[in-house]
Amino acid sequence: MQRILALAEQGDRDSHNHIILRLQHYFEEVLQRPVTEQILPHVNSYEGLTFSTYGWGILDAVLHLSPWVEEVRISANRNIAYLEQGVKKFLSYTPSWKEVETLQQKLTNTAGLSFNEKKPRLSGYLHSLKARLTMFTFPYSRVPTILVRRFTTPAFSLDQLRTQQQPAFDERIQWLMEQQVYGRSNVLVIGPMAAGKTTLMMCMLKLKDPRTEYITIFESEHEMRFGDIWPGEVIELQNVEEIGIELEHCFKDMYRSTANTILIGEIREPIEAYHFINAGIRGTDATIGAMHERFAHRALHDLTDLVYQYGGRSVELTQERISRAVNFVNSLTYRNNGHRFIDAIHTTEWNSSFNRVESIPLVGRNMQTGAYEWTGNQLSPPLVEYMCYVGKADIEVLKELRLTDIGRQL
Repeated sequence: MQRILALAEQGDRDSHNHIILRLQHYFEEVLQRPVTEQILPHVNSYEGLTFSTYGWGILDAVLHLSPWVEEVRISANRNIAYLEQGVKKFLSYTPSWKEVETLQQKLTNTAGLSFNEKKPRLSGYLHSLKARLTMFTFPYSRVPTILVRRFTTPAFSLDQLRTQQQPAFDERIQWLMEQQVYGRSNVLVIGPMAAGKTTLMMCMLKLKDPRTEYITIFESEHEMRFGDIWPGEVIELQNVEEIGIELEHCFKDMYRSTANTILIGEIREPIEAYHFINAGIRGTDATIGAMHERFAHRALHDLTDLVYQYGGRSVELTQERISRAVNFVNSLTYRNNGHRFIDAIHTTEWNSSFNRVESIPLVGRNMQTGAYEWTGNQLSPPLVEYMCYVGKADIEVLKELRLTDIGRQL
């Protein structure tokens, strides 16, 4: 029983269910006094008793609502907010300052990290939920705050994203993204927060052949944990300031890992943008990165700005390097009903007349009809040759998508 209680404090669902049944039997069969009081909202009395005593209280209750709850925000003296299938919702429950602090202490113990007034910010991971944990406390935050984010995609496959209730793209878009991966091309995935960038990148990475590919992933914190869902060789690095590994030094290890695929989880800082471009032009590798960006046609300019901030010699040279380092821009967006989808895919081209990089739209979504409209623009012959004869893209699929009319080489 001691082991079950210990696992319950770590968030183990089976242990919770065992305790719930034991409590129900004790109160109803032994004491003959059924518990009818509501302890936490939207759960029965025994669940509420278990969650509040042996679990994570209101956090367990919110996660119990639906398997599609992907984010929970808990702040002292404010209603609980959560995200379900992309839609923000509220729970009419207001935790006290003391209640949030107690929950923070439980989560700190589970995450195995230190968290106090001198270290008022915590970023960790809850293994039982496969969820990212972020916490703030006073004086850094005005009130104690807890954020929990998890993936609700069960399979991490492009097929699943296409066939779900609100499809993220159509079949022809999926063909193009598959050829991007098979062709070892460099892809920049853009979109606003919570648009599904990380999920899309993981679905693309899963297309890699585990028998031949070596993948290195760099993130500020381990969020993707791709090694858990892909059987191949993957090195996952994170920036750990607490043990003296600075951002600058992480990238040295990224290059030393001899990976054929490098993924940068999120480009926030100029140094991350700089190394994304460096990785993209350094050899026959596939480089994938994500960036917060709403405008597909301006993404390369914003990337230029970040790279140049780190130490570009000229905007022209920076843009020329970007034109070689980024082959495709996959743009995601969302609607207020929770629908997340690809709204455009662009390719890049160097304009030698004006000495600048240009973003060439290949396909865009008609927001009135919801249909994808292909522009008729084609991929450059060198890119097609690279994708088909360095990578393993299928030239017949690219021709079917009317992205090239180059004949097959002998």
